[in-house]
Amino acid sequence: MSMTVDTDLGRSPLSRLTNESRNLLSSLLNTKKILPCICPDQIKRHRDWRGVASLANISSEIAANIKEYNDKTGRVLDLWIQRSDGTSTVAKLLEILQWIDRYDVHDDLLELARNNQLLAQPVNGVQIHGGVPHVTGDNEEDLITFEDKQFGTPQHYHAFVLYAEEDSNFVKNELLRRMRNEGFRMCIEEDLLPGHNTRFAAVARLLTERCRKIILIFSPDFHGSTAIRFYTNLAQADGIVKRELKLLPIELVPTVLPANLRHYFCLKYSTELSNICNFWVKLQMSLESKELPRLHSTSSAHSAINITEITERAIDAPPSKDYLALPSVPRTSSSLTGLDSINIDYRSRIQMHDTKSLSPSSEKKKKNGYFTNIFNKLKGKKHKKAIMLPN
Repeated sequence: MSMTVDTDLGRSPLSRLTNESRNLLSSLLNTKKILPCICPDQIKRHRDWRGVASLANISSEIAANIKEYNDKTGRVLDLWIQRSDGTSTVAKLLEILQWIDRYDVHDDLLELARNNQLLAQPVNGVQIHGGVPHVTGDNEEDLITFEDKQFGTPQHYHAFVLYAEEDSNFVKNELLRRMRNEGFRMCIEEDLLPGHNTRFAAVARLLTERCRKIILIFSPDFHGSTAIRFYTNLAQADGIVKRELKLLPIELVPTVLPANLRHYFCLKYSTELSNICNFWVKLQMSLESKELPRLHSTSSAHSAINITEITERAIDAPPSKDYLALPSVPRTSSSLTGLDSINIDYRSRIQMHDTKSLSPSSEKKKKNGYFTNIFNKLKGKKHKKAIMLPN
C-alpha cells in the first residue's frame, strides 16, 4: 500500500471496523495464551485480549469484569472506543499487536486492508459492515436495542426470538446462552432500549429490517398473547413478500397450531440425549449466514499457518506419544526494540517420552535372550562365566 493509504488507515477510528475485522480479532485474541511476552517497555504482558486491554489503558478492575463476557476482545474494543480519548485508532491497535507479539493478527488485519475489508466505507450516507447496510446519522429513532446504543449504529441479528413468558427459562438459559456462545447474534424483546413510544413499532422494525430469522417457540402458551400473534403474522407476511424463509418454528412442547402455521416444518426439541445434540446442530445450520458472519469462530480464514499453543488444560495432561509441543519464537521487527528475549513459563515445561525404537534384528535378539533364560531356568542350567586363562 502507498504511504498515503497507510496514513489514512492509521488515523481511522476503530469504530469503523467491519464485522469481518471484529470477528477476526475475536477469533484470534479471545483464546487465552499461556506464554507471556516482554514488551518494549520491559513489562511482561499476555499475548491475548488481556494484553490489548492493558496497553489500551483499561484498568485491571474493569478487565476483571471482561472475563464474564463471551466475546472478550469485542468488549475490550467497545470500552476503548467509548472512552473517546483519541487513542482508539487502527495504527494504535496494530502497534499493540506488535508489542504483544501477535504478528499473525497484525498481518491478517493488513490483508483485510489490502482487500478493502478492514474498514466500513460510507456510500450515500449508508455504511457497509460485513456486507450488511447500516444507516448512519444522529437519528436516535434508529437506535432500538442496547447494542445499537453501544455501537452507535443499528445492529443486525441472526434471529429474533418470539416466546411465551412461561417458556422464558428455556429461551434465556438454554437457547440464547448456547447460540450466543457459538457467536450468533440473538435478540429478544428485553434487549430493546426503554423510552419507545410503543413497543410494537420498535419490534416490528427489528423483525422486518434487521433480523434474518424469526424463531417461534411453540408451546400451549405461545398463542395466548395478542402481541405474539401480531408479530408472528407480520413476520410471516414479510417473508412472503421478500420470498425468504423467515420463520424458524421450534416445537418445545407438542401443541395444536393455528391454521396459518400448521403446515410449517418445525424443529422438535427433545430432552433425550440422542436427539438433543442433533437439535442444536440443526438450529446452528439454520442460522448460518454468509452475509452476517458469527461474532467469533474457532479458526481464522486469513491465516496461512495455524499455530497451536499449549493451553492450561493441556499442561497437566501427559503429552501424546507422537507429538512434541515447542514454544514459538517471536519474530523480530525493525520498528520495535526489546523483543529479543522470550519469557518461558516453567509450567509449560516440555515432557518427552522415550521413543527409542529397536531395529528388527536387535528386537529379535532381545526376544531370543528372554526365552533362552526361561528355557535354561526350566532345565536347571545356570549361566557360566567365561574365564580367560593366561597362555
